[in-house]
Amino acid sequence: MRFDAIIEVRFKTTAENGRQGAITGEIYGCPLLVDNEAFDCRLYIKGQTLSLGETYKVGIKFLNPQLAMPHLLPEKTIGLWEGKEIATGKVVRLGPIEEPAK
Repeated sequence: MRFDAIIEVRFKTTAENGRQGAITGEIYGCPLLVDNEAFDCRLYIKGQTLSLGETYKVGIKFLNPQLAMPHLLPEKTIGLWEGKEIATGKVVRLGPIEEPAK
């Protein structure tokens, strides 16, 4: 698996107008917000639970990397959108990045 980027995000709590519950599963899809634009992406969470109020580093792939990647730089502020902003964070590293072998 090759990621387009690694992001670090903190998921807002319900009290902060975030989601109602944690995110679980293998892949989570949502728009990534940068420079007032939204780009569809997939977060590869590999079965972990992303709890509200916590910060995570996550590998992502864009559905259209040619549109998204020119907007990204390391340390660039980003958000995740699910009808409202559910997480805020930054770009840690740009790819292509190979997922470590298990």
